[in-house]
Amino acid sequence: MAKTFRDWNLNQAILLPPSVRDFVPEGHLARFIRDLVSQGPDLSVILNVYTKEKGYPPITR
Repeated sequence: MAKTFRDWNLNQAILLPPSVRDFVPEGHLARFIRDLVSQGPDLSVILNVYTKEKGYPPITR
């Protein structure tokens, strides 16, 4: 059985795979969620409750 290969096309438009940013338009909800998660939510209200040194410490990332 002979191997088959794709033809090499010198006029190929894309050298590398496209970025997801090229497919998700500005202002899309997915970009908002990505920005929200990447900035990290403010957990100071929750963490300030743990002031005493008893029991297990709070779980942190």
